[in-house]
Amino acid sequence: MSVALPILIIAVLIAVNALFVAAEFAIAGAPRVSIAQRAGAGHRLAKAVHEVLSDPARQDRYIATAQLGITGASLGLGMYGEHQLAEWIYDGFHGSSAPGFFASHALATVLAMTVLTYFHIVIGEMIPKALALQNPERAALAITTPMRLFQVAMYPFVVVLNAIGNGILSLFNIHRELGAEQYYTPEEIRMIVRESMAEGELGSESATVLSELFDFAELSAGDVMVPRVNVAGIARDATPEEVVLLLRERPFTRYPVYEGDLDHIKGMVHIKDLLADGPLADRLNAARSVPAVPETLTLDAVLAMLHRERTQMAIVLDEFGGTAGILTLDDLFEEVVGEVADSAVGVHEIEELGPGRLRVAGTVRLEEAGEHLKVGLAHEEVETVSGLVLALLGRPPRPGDSVSYRG
Repeated sequence: MSVALPILIIAVLIAVNALFVAAEFAIAGAPRVSIAQRAGAGHRLAKAVHEVLSDPARQDRYIATAQLGITGASLGLGMYGEHQLAEWIYDGFHGSSAPGFFASHALATVLAMTVLTYFHIVIGEMIPKALALQNPERAALAITTPMRLFQVAMYPFVVVLNAIGNGILSLFNIHRELGAEQYYTPEEIRMIVRESMAEGELGSESATVLSELFDFAELSAGDVMVPRVNVAGIARDATPEEVVLLLRERPFTRYPVYEGDLDHIKGMVHIKDLLADGPLADRLNAARSVPAVPETLTLDAVLAMLHRERTQMAIVLDEFGGTAGILTLDDLFEEVVGEVADSAVGVHEIEELGPGRLRVAGTVRLEEAGEHLKVGLAHEEVETVSGLVLALLGRPPRPGDSVSYRG
């Protein structure tokens, strides 16, 4: 037998193996959006690939065909290649004695495990895999025509083997779920973010925000709440003097209102309501209700609940039903973007009325108001405009009140 034909057959088997390896990795990594766009533009090969990517059953059969082809080509290469090597080595001994026969087969086995395995792994596995991963879209388009022919030829075998495999899985109460979408685990996405930042394709701030987003759903209300010992609450029967003192020492936008102790929070009051005109008791009794959540509730569930209830504060309960702390919308935002300014301070809460004249919200910080006036408004006890007014008046302000500070 001519040496050329066996070498050609071995080369074809390696090439077929390479084709199936490239097909498997290309279809798994093909960019779906780009393929769909090219298919929509009328690209014939892209349409064929898109049909596979958009149909879970077709994609499953496609990959099964590739795996069956890899197995068949590998078996054929091993069986045929070893046999041919044995014949060539046996002929090299120029005899048919028993030592020559057994030696030829022993050497053929060694050569099959070295030469054939080398070409099989390098040319039939590693190179096509690398090429397919480097440009999966191009590889998927180039391979789709021969793969469609192989799918038709191997369809009966694929169906039978898939049925047998599914039957074996069902014995262990495992049921396959086919899906056309490609998902990444959170850890894989974190790795992509880290690599993108290291290569300069993603800024450090953007990378930090993305990383925090992935951690967001893994945290619970108890992880980010303001602990009970740090909660600044207002008793329902508090006097104006007590409220003024609290606003001076603990300036916030919203305060929980409790009756007796923090285990009996009745609602929430905004600082604007506290500074409004009218009896303080009426404003505290009209505190807005706030929902309660367990410490173990995940932050994404807390965020959905706050949105549903249209509120910005929640009570966090411990395992015994007592108040473990409170949680605000700002606390959730800070988990993603870091420390944020108080939500009551907005870009429209400082209005310039003329030279040296401003209309500002009470929650604006003194430092910020001073920058607009080009004067220093720092105060050793308070940080906001409302805190300064309260400190100077010694009581909640009323319409018509005026104060003077450093002037």
